[in-house]
Amino acid sequence: MRQSKEYTVLYVDDERANLRSFKSAFRRIYNVIIADSPLEGIEIIKENKINIVVSDHRMPELIGTDFLRKVYEHDGNIRRIILSGFVKKEDLQEANEEFGIHAYISKPWDFDHLQGIFERLLTEEKSEHIIYD
Repeated sequence: MRQSKEYTVLYVDDERANLRSFKSAFRRIYNVIIADSPLEGIEIIKENKINIVVSDHRMPELIGTDFLRKVYEHDGNIRRIILSGFVKKEDLQEANEEFGIHAYISKPWDFDHLQGIFERLLTEEKSEHIIYD
């Protein structure tokens, strides 16, 4: 398990409790930045070097796949993950074909499982297939 905090993970979710839980769980391993809206997330990726973006799907301003499309347009090398209990598989497949979703994890998430996905995405050159939880 990494301890150097050499990577930065941005988590975007409109539920503040989810943001706090995520940050508490991963802050010792990664630089964790949280945002409670996709629009705030877009500003963050413009101002910071982000390695992984984790996004909820159902949010008021922008759904997760549309937000991750904007992430891709800004920097196609950022790994993109949907973390949600509410997303159609067809929507994920369509987004994956268009710009690439690296993983889909359903809520509630498990620390060890999510940490394993992060490590896999950070060490692979390119992920050809979406990782489904």
